[in-house]
Amino acid sequence: MIVVFGATGNIGGALVKELSAKGARFKCGVRDVEAAKGKLGDTVELAEADLGNRASLDAVLEGAEKVFLVCGHSPVLADLEGNAVEAAKAAGVKHFVKCSGSTAGITPDAESVVGRAHYASEQALKASGMDYTILQPNLFFQTLLGQAPMIAGESKMAMPLAPDAPLSMIDTRDVGAVAAAVLTSEGHAGQTYYLSGAASNLNAFGAELTKQLGRDIAIMTPPLEAAKGMMEQRGMPEWLVTHQLAMMTLGGTGGFGEVSDNVSKLTGNAPRTLAAFVTDYMGAFQA
Repeated sequence: MIVVFGATGNIGGALVKELSAKGARFKCGVRDVEAAKGKLGDTVELAEADLGNRASLDAVLEGAEKVFLVCGHSPVLADLEGNAVEAAKAAGVKHFVKCSGSTAGITPDAESVVGRAHYASEQALKASGMDYTILQPNLFFQTLLGQAPMIAGESKMAMPLAPDAPLSMIDTRDVGAVAAAVLTSEGHAGQTYYLSGAASNLNAFGAELTKQLGRDIAIMTPPLEAAKGMMEQRGMPEWLVTHQLAMMTLGGTGGFGEVSDNVSKLTGNAPRTLAAFVTDYMGAFQA
């Protein structure tokens, strides 16, 4: 039995589809069963579980052999993931697969609390005694959807990142496919896999949008301080503002440009291209 935590997010939802297609035996630990049914359907086994509630984790992990964990950004990420690791070890889980962050941002002294938390969680997992696999996906194509309203309404996008800074972004659906492959095959214990798409940049994104939308999409590059002010005006909490700025700073120095062939090696399929992503999400970018 595989237990999936984070099934209602982009990566977790993609993993559920992949596991279902493979006929794997699994269930999803979710905070709200009824809400999860709305996203995952009635055929997926669901059980109430909260990463902040150890007793609920003990219950859902009874009899589990493998665990997949992906968490959204949070200032208490290390505590939540630590609970999952401890509960899995206590339940006798044999293999724990953690979806972490991009390699460049995971250090013990990262400026972002998210980066520090991923580092702490990875170390705790390695020290747990369980077989483990760590997935370190690069920046997601899906984060570009945050620009969709501006692209649709104003034919422009604004990010505090040089348009020619190297990026090898990955589709969350490919991360889900990798996770499914790792969970349903052998030979992945003790491995850390960095996951990326092909080499690209924001210029290429703008050019692809221009091509597929049939109108020019301008790329604006506000300075980091201006971006910080805009995030604060929107009421974004300080820890998240710091995280976003840290990611943009890393991106500006090429920290998210490394290309890996792990998606192809692990799934047998090339990662989705930028053009394919734009095509699949075209509705979001249209006025």
